[in-house]
Amino acid sequence: MSDQLRDFARRHKQVQRKHRRLAQGYVTKLDRHGVIRHVPRRDYGGVLAMPLAILVLAFFGFKAMLMSGLSPQDYQMHLDALAQGNLAEKVGARLMSRDPLTELLVGLWRSIG
Repeated sequence: MSDQLRDFARRHKQVQRKHRRLAQGYVTKLDRHGVIRHVPRRDYGGVLAMPLAILVLAFFGFKAMLMSGLSPQDYQMHLDALAQGNLAEKVGARLMSRDPLTELLVGLWRSIG
């Protein structure tokens, strides 16, 4: 009797876990036997957020390194030259322009090195 009760508790726990996952959202799929099944929806939000955050931080870090390596006048001269170019260069000049976050990172970079 103890084995039957343990087996029932295990199956009951599996059903509860499946219901909790389905309550978060599901997709209806047809399996290979033609049976309609409800499958929990996968969450891709966390998978994409981390690489995107790393990319943004790397961009601002690169920008801060460039700004700390050049004098403000030289950096502005390079930006002005970019702003005179084609559309891609104008977009690059806008992205590489000074902003408060980059100024903060430049201050931190200069204090370290």
